[in-house]
Amino acid sequence: MLLASAPAIASVTNLTLINGWQDSPFGTAKAGVETVNGIVHFRGAMVTDGTNPEPFVLPAPFRPSAVVFIPIDVCGDNGRLVVSTSGDVQVQTEGAFSDAQCFTSLDGASFALSSDGFKPLKLKHGWGPYGHSTATPAFRNINGIVRFEGAMSSTSDNLVAFTLPKALRPSVVVYVEADVNATHNGRLEIDPTGDVFVEDNANNGRNFTSLDGISFSINANGFTPLTLINGWFTFADSAAPAVKVISDVVHFRGGIGTNGNSLIPFNLPKKFRPAKDVYIPVDMCNATYGRLIISHTGTVAVEADTDDNNAKCFTSLDGATFHR
Repeated sequence: MLLASAPAIASVTNLTLINGWQDSPFGTAKAGVETVNGIVHFRGAMVTDGTNPEPFVLPAPFRPSAVVFIPIDVCGDNGRLVVSTSGDVQVQTEGAFSDAQCFTSLDGASFALSSDGFKPLKLKHGWGPYGHSTATPAFRNINGIVRFEGAMSSTSDNLVAFTLPKALRPSVVVYVEADVNATHNGRLEIDPTGDVFVEDNANNGRNFTSLDGISFSINANGFTPLTLINGWFTFADSAAPAVKVISDVVHFRGGIGTNGNSLIPFNLPKKFRPAKDVYIPVDMCNATYGRLIISHTGTVAVEADTDDNNAKCFTSLDGATFHR
């Protein structure tokens, strides 16, 4: 049985930054937060000259019922937000904290406010709940978008952590970015069989994999196809790139690649463009880290962490979102 609810109209609450953090660098929006259908969405970006990793405290209505770990984009690297039930928030990076000081984007970060409406996942092959005040791994379908919550770890080498129910399986392979142990970059590979694999470059996912903030679309219903340019094409076995708005949150789907040199794969149609520039994390070739840079004019660029060939080889749009 599919769990769904009608779209809700969201309103953004600006966040009060502390400890020397400042918002709106490089033409981005003010740091803010909203709740849509029980999912908390962040927006905006921040910088700091200080060393305190706590940029703000979430107001009470937006605090999670369990500790959440959410992947975010930071300067030249991947990072994460750790949000406690008290509302305390910390920015962590895989590399030096200077990456967060340089630039920390909140765009695309989200988490479930509570487990209401979620169904527990049946973990297998040695995978189990991570514990340590994180939520039990679970899933929910909200208007055709499958959302996950919780964290898990494994005692085995088997990468298949769980199998999704038939009604929630994608028709093509989906790759979505995930936060794994020590803020390393990882991803979930979700197959049409329903099998979900945890993948990363150093086997960090066995120690800890967060499902918080991960989502994907079941099908293309209501999505608008994107016109690829500059030699970019739909990646084999991936969905054709497309975009959809649900309650002012823009959702992408599909996978792309190129044999060319341009890093601009498409332009967003006007009705999907953000009011301010956004930077959102995405999965790239071999579970490496990358970002989409979306201008308020609609221009979209892909940028890899260390090697642009990773972006050209494969860039996943699945699970990428931002507040319009």
